[in-house]
This record gives sequence, structure tokens and C-alpha cells, in this order.
Amino acid sequence: MSSNISFYLCITKRQVIGATSSIIMDPRFSDEGLAFINLIMQSPPPENKFDVKANRELSESLHANVNQKLIETFKGTQKDELVNANSTEIPITIYTPVDVDTTKLVIFFHGGGWTVNSRRTHQTMVNMIADATKTIWINVEYRLGPEYKFPIWWNDVYEVTKYIIENKQSYGVDSSAKIGVAGESCGSSMSAALCHTLKNIDFQILFYGILDLNRTAPSYKEFVQPMYFLTPETLDWLTASAFDDMKDLNDPRVSVLLNNSFEGLPPCLLIAAELDPLRDDSYAYQKVLDKAGVKNKLVLIKGVLHGFFSVPGIYPKACAEAIDKIKEFMTSL
Repeated sequence: MSSNISFYLCITKRQVIGATSSIIMDPRFSDEGLAFINLIMQSPPPENKFDVKANRELSESLHANVNQKLIETFKGTQKDELVNANSTEIPITIYTPVDVDTTKLVIFFHGGGWTVNSRRTHQTMVNMIADATKTIWINVEYRLGPEYKFPIWWNDVYEVTKYIIENKQSYGVDSSAKIGVAGESCGSSMSAALCHTLKNIDFQILFYGILDLNRTAPSYKEFVQPMYFLTPETLDWLTASAFDDMKDLNDPRVSVLLNNSFEGLPPCLLIAAELDPLRDDSYAYQKVLDKAGVKNKLVLIKGVLHGFFSVPGIYPKACAEAIDKIKEFMTSL
């Protein structure tokens, strides 16, 4: 649920060092995964590991530092706009690559447990995919908990997506262009849910999503050690930050696997991280999509942790593998 660097900020440096010194490291870790652990061990944590403001600031700083060499490499144009939605103005950033393909547009939602991260933390990830696919990607700044709890952030993404679909030509694509949604971690959950609630979404790209907030899949029990960073304690904190009423965890808008029907959904690409507590949610979603006859593909990126895609500065090989699969998927549509 928490996305990459942001969830590492919710545990202490002592926990990481203790885990890596007293527990045999999982041999499945790739060299890039181990490099990331080394980076976190060198990064001073907030004094209060569950301080929202401190975690947001540190996540912004770490993403900027890790991806520094990649941030200015986008070859196209970048434009910021505001969308009137849900009784407020929601900022979006539109990334249009050189030699753009005007037959597709993707609306993207960052991860961070509905509590941390922003368009800025994930701009490198979005830039790289837009460049590689030659398609327009729109990065959405929905509101976050604990200041704005469910359903506020859900209504933000619903109304922004609906507006963009209805006005897609104003964003540089053809009248017949296919519209996709994509998201990372909790942004993946929202993307999947939008496909159940909105018409005229043509495809979905889901990066290691949390798809059932009851967290009953086997991987939630497999990856509980601090070396995997997204600990049960962190997930509990993020849930409390994003929701007032724990009964809402069973709302299919946030626990997408609890929907009654999966028929008629758009084609779906699922990208899962091997060493991620959320991993098996992607497999469970693939299973229900298969049963419903929905075109889908699941790609497992081996040796990496939850959130790897937003830090390509640490995970260049893993991100390149994922981008190749995205290109293949979008070309097939």
C-alpha cells in the first residue's frame, strides 16, 4: 500500500540493521534490491517513524536524490493544469513525448498508502513510460489522508478521470483514442476500481496493487520481516491514516477483489514485485479476471521489493524489464 521509499520511512534504521544482521537475507534479493537496502540503511529516519509531515518530506527528498540523473531526461513537453473536481481544484501534470502516438492516453495515480508521495515523487517513472510508449500520460495529485480520508481521495480520482475521459481531445489525443488508467500500490487499487465504476476506460495497468484491504493472501504472511520494509505495522498505520471507519475496508471501491462481478472489464496488465506482501493480490486478481474472460497478463519482476518502479535510479534493470512489458501490452491493444 505504501509506495517504495515512503514505506521505508515508516520503520527505523535500527529495525533494518537488526533485520539484516540477525536474519539470513532472502536469497531471492537481486543486486538492485540489495543496493536499495544499503541505501535505506544509510538514510536517517524521522525521529517519529509515524510522523506524516516528516515522512512526506523525506520521501520527496529521497526520490529526488535517487532519481536525480533521470529527472531532466524526459524528451517531450510537461504542462501543469487544474481540474475542477469534488468541490476543489485537483492539480494534474500532462506529459507529451516527442513523436507522440495520439491514439492512446493514460491517467496515472501514484502510490503511498493514500498518505504520502505526490506527482513529484513519481514523475521519473511516468516520464520514462511516456517516452518509451510515445503516449500521453497524465499524473494526478489527489488529496491524501489523514487530512482527507476515504471517500474524499476516491471521489477526487473518480471525478478527475471522468472529466479527462469526457474531454480527452483537449489533452492532445484523437476523438477515437483509447483511454487507460494506471497506478502504483494504492494508486493501482484506485485504477482497478475505476474500471468497475466508469465507462469508456479501455485498458488498465496495475503496478503491485493492494486489492483486498483485509490482507488475507499468503504473501502478507510470507513477507513480515523488516527486510521487506512493508511491515504489518506500517500497513496498519497507513490504513488508520486513510480511513475513519474500518468497515470501509470492505467497500469494493478500495478492496477491488470484493466486487461481485468482473465481467466486461478492460484488458489488464498486472506487474508484481516478487518480494512484496501485496504480491499475491495480483495473482488473485488475475484469477478472477481469467474466470470472467477478461484479457490480462501478469508479469512478476524477480528479486525486487514493493515500490521498485518509482526509483529507477536504484532499479534500472527491473524498471527496464517492466517498461518493455508495458510497451508490449499497449502495442497489443
